[in-house]
Amino acid sequence: MKLINPVISSTGAVSQFHTSSGIVYQIKARVLPYLVGSIYLVPFDGDWVMIDSGSGDATSNADLERGFEIVRDEFDSSFEINRIRHIILTHAHVDHFGGASEWSRRSGADVWVHAFESRLVTSYDSCARVENLRYERFLLESGVKSEDVQTILDGFGFRPGRVREADAARKLYGGETFGTLRFYYLPGHSSGHLAILFGDVVFSGDLLLSKTLTQIWPTRMTPQTGALNYIFSLKKLEKIAAVFESRFGKKLIALPAHEEPLYDIPRRVDVALKSMERRNRRLTTILNDSPIPLSLLELTQKMYWNGRPNREFFALSDVGCRVELLLQLGALEIADSERLTREEPVLRYRTSFSNTETTENTIQQVVGMYLTGYDSDSI
Repeated sequence: MKLINPVISSTGAVSQFHTSSGIVYQIKARVLPYLVGSIYLVPFDGDWVMIDSGSGDATSNADLERGFEIVRDEFDSSFEINRIRHIILTHAHVDHFGGASEWSRRSGADVWVHAFESRLVTSYDSCARVENLRYERFLLESGVKSEDVQTILDGFGFRPGRVREADAARKLYGGETFGTLRFYYLPGHSSGHLAILFGDVVFSGDLLLSKTLTQIWPTRMTPQTGALNYIFSLKKLEKIAAVFESRFGKKLIALPAHEEPLYDIPRRVDVALKSMERRNRRLTTILNDSPIPLSLLELTQKMYWNGRPNREFFALSDVGCRVELLLQLGALEIADSERLTREEPVLRYRTSFSNTETTENTIQQVVGMYLTGYDSDSI
């Protein structure tokens, strides 16, 4: 696959990809103040589908609109917004679905999303109210002072009124094929995360990025997320890429929602898993070196707290998903559980064994669980 004539402007960029099933356009937009995302236009039955929709804020919409103009002016003069027939969401995080309502209205396209996240699209405000109660409990159990909870939640920004809700015309489950598009259910980063195969490329959303390890959440906060689901999904994507290469004699290319294309999926999966293992070892080392059990907040501060209010929730969630996995594997335990009360809910952790070797290679243990239970070579 070749990158042809990238067009870059002050408000965004368009890249044209030639794939085995047709030309794909990548439009880059500032989906959040600190984050650039990629929205893709993919041919579908003589028209187009749009994969993800940006965040819906003014900057994101302006970058996306400018991207459409570049597609029409520089690449395909027949392109018009009303030729977008479907808006397909890799998952329902705000930087991916926040623009769905606006672009559905302007193009006439309907919205497709995984069933597990359809309510986030159609009833965002209700979900935000309910989920924030769960997040508040998580923060209190992590050791965050009650007076600091709202500041951290405000920094995270999952609040009623942030985005416009949209209708979900089709609920996806994974396993469907529509024309040249095939869908895979790959949860972990979100409860309803999808990857979409199109010819010799796969739109991988936030599951696998080229430079950074994607955000993972504890399952107690969001069902079907967590490190276990994430590892299983990485291995499934690796399997899809390996079977594709075996069948067609060429590598499957991943086009993620952030960062650069991935030209070697198995190698990047291996790097991601090793990065997770290093973080797990750092976590257990911190606990082993501590003379007392530590709360999740204290662990997070020792691992990589950076003091940015809009990142505190992400940092706590990242460490929280690792603690959750290590608890499941018996490598950690909750200390002094008998003293817990509603008024004193802070959970404190310690390693279960004095020998640190027993807490290592946790990722490989989970990979072994996956390989034992998965023997299909179907893509």
